[in-house]
Amino acid sequence: MIKKTFTTALLSAALSFSSLSFAGELGQGMSTLAKNFKIFNKAENPNDALQALDNMKAAALDAKKVKLKAHDAKAPSSDALFDQLVTEIDKTRILVQAGQLDQAKVEGKKIAAVKDQGHAVYNHH
Repeated sequence: MIKKTFTTALLSAALSFSSLSFAGELGQGMSTLAKNFKIFNKAENPNDALQALDNMKAAALDAKKVKLKAHDAKAPSSDALFDQLVTEIDKTRILVQAGQLDQAKVEGKKIAAVKDQGHAVYNHH
């Protein structure tokens, strides 16, 4: 009886830490994304802009590993939003590579719009 209770408690604790780990990963990814979005917007040269975009893409792909559930059944899935975020980052990257940093910064506003949409759907605080 004690062994069974101990095993159940241990399993519950492990699952709790696992959930906290996912929440931590998601929070870290979103923090990295926000930090690099600011760096991108302040970038004065293509190399800095590309590095920030690469960091944002890596953070978005990493955060996508955490499956989120929306309270609204009609809301886009977290996978769809992360895919859309990566698509916008890639479009912006193409502009930077083409030497159009100012236009890329205008296009980059779509990254913020997708990020804001995700926060509206999935941030229930």
